[in-house]
Amino acid sequence: MSPERIIAKLLALGADLSTRSAVRAALSLISEDEEELTDQIYVELKNKAYKDDFVKIPPEKRAVFIPQCLRNIRSCPAEFGKYGFECVKCGLCVIGDIIEYCEKIGYKQFYIVPGGSLVKKILKEMVPKGEIKAAIGIACWSELAEAAEKLSMLKIPLQAAPLLRAGCINTLVDIERVKATLEIGTERYNKPITCKSMETRKNPSVS
Repeated sequence: MSPERIIAKLLALGADLSTRSAVRAALSLISEDEEELTDQIYVELKNKAYKDDFVKIPPEKRAVFIPQCLRNIRSCPAEFGKYGFECVKCGLCVIGDIIEYCEKIGYKQFYIVPGGSLVKKILKEMVPKGEIKAAIGIACWSELAEAAEKLSMLKIPLQAAPLLRAGCINTLVDIERVKATLEIGTERYNKPITCKSMETRKNPSVS
């Protein structure tokens, strides 16, 4: 059964889906209690719940968190700085493509992070200054679920794009989904995009 059908079934039963633990409990009632499914449904619910708030934030005030595991680990020339790896757009992985597309539609803040601790540091510094008012996360389902919980407490609307293959290295992402997530609400801030569409490619250097 697809996540969408499961969500519809749970809603029809009147289940409480307001928190991650509530989703887990609801799924156990219908014998669908896999951890990843819990996180997937919770994240998709949060994507829908926060979309209206997300579109009100201009791209330059949205932070894009990109996992370092998308890098070409063997050949990546990026150096690690204060806020994560600093992409040089060498073309050896998909991260440069993501950043270039972000820039074309008005994004200013990109963070290539190794984990949640650095995300917390960035948010702690940037949110009080008003620099970050919304976020896009690219990560595995479990990390996205944790981020959705924490950002909801900070009143920061999140839109999430999951990895197709998780892990610490050699991960994959659906570029079309990332693009669609980035584009949410940008039409009200930008002129129509006329640039060549970003090439859809997985990390070509990973065997």
